[in-house]
Amino acid sequence: MARADLLSDITNIVESYGFLQSNDQTPFTYQRSVRYPSLIDEKNDTAHFVLHTTTERIQITVKWQEVGGTAIEKLGYTVLDAGRTAYDRYWVVCGGDELVTRAIDFLNGQVAQAPKLFAMEVHTLEELLSDITTGELA
Repeated sequence: MARADLLSDITNIVESYGFLQSNDQTPFTYQRSVRYPSLIDEKNDTAHFVLHTTTERIQITVKWQEVGGTAIEKLGYTVLDAGRTAYDRYWVVCGGDELVTRAIDFLNGQVAQAPKLFAMEVHTLEELLSDITTGELA
């Protein structure tokens, strides 16, 4: 699996739970590649997905890394970004051999700084969307 495959999997999961791609922001629609102001002046960041439910807006960011490198530094930026998000929830879907377990543990350990942040693997996203569509997500 590669990053493009993970993005495709997320699209398929989102659409399988009745979300339609649209920029009108009505319930059960989603947007892709939504740009918003960065922590760094005069720059923008991109939310890979923004889901619009009947009660909230959820930003989904994808993190992928197959080999060692700067993953932890990038995750630190993600915590700061999640701490100031305008969305109701900030979900991070992690993939890649090098990133998954350590990234999820690190990000979910930062709840004090970023209470809207929740990191997961792609199968957990499916469970959460199931809860949203049945009204069970709290």
